Amino acid sequence: MIGKFLKTKSRLRLFNDFLTLVLIVLALYIFALPLIPQLSWYNTKPTPIARSHQHVVTPQQAVVYHPSGNELVIPSINLNQHIFTGTSIYTVNLGVWMRPNGSTPDKGSNTIFVGHRFTYTNPRGVFYFLGNIHIGDSIVVYWQNKTYMYQVNQIKVVVPTDTTVEDPTNTPIITLYTCTPLWSLKDRLVIIASEVSVQ
Repeated sequence: MIGKFLKTKSRLRLFNDFLTLVLIVLALYIFALPLIPQLSWYNTKPTPIARSHQHVVTPQQAVVYHPSGNELVIPSINLNQHIFTGTSIYTVNLGVWMRPNGSTPDKGSNTIFVGHRFTYTNPRGVFYFLGNIHIGDSIVVYWQNKTYMYQVNQIKVVVPTDTTVEDPTNTPIITLYTCTPLWSLKDRLVIIASEVSVQ
C-alpha cells in the first residue's frame, strides 16, 4: 500500500515538473519573441539603400525603382511596403495603412501612415524597425505613378489620445506612427517628414 502511494506520488511529481518546465519555456517564448527580430537586425544588419546622417536619396536614385502600385519605401531600414487604403481600422492588419482622415501625397497636406510594430501573429510588423530611423533619413512614397521624396525632421513619442499628429498642415508632410515600446500599446512613436521633391 505504501509502495503504491509512493509510486503515485512520484508520477505526480514528474508530471508537475514537466508542467513547470512547459510553463517556463512558454514564458521565455512570450518575453523573447518581441526581441528576436531586433537581435537578427543587429546580427545581420542589411546594408541600407542609402544611410548616413542628413543624407537624402536623390530623385535620380528614387526613380530607378518602378513599383506596380502605391508603396512606402524607407531606405535606412530597408522597408518597402505596399500602401493599403480603406476606412476600416482592421486595414492596418494588412500592412501599411494610409489613414482615411489624412491627406494623400498629391494634396499637399498631412498624409498619415500607420502600421503594427509587433504582434504575436506577426512578430516583425511592418513598422518594427521604425525606432531605428534618424533625423535626416529619406522616405519615398510612390503614389499614383509619381515619386514623392521626404526627409525626416521630427521624431517624438506621444500618448495614444494625442490626435494632433493627424492634424492637417499647410505644407506637404507625411506622418508615420506605431506603438511604443515595442511590446506595448502605452505610447505612439511618431515620425514626421517634410516633402523635398516630386517626380
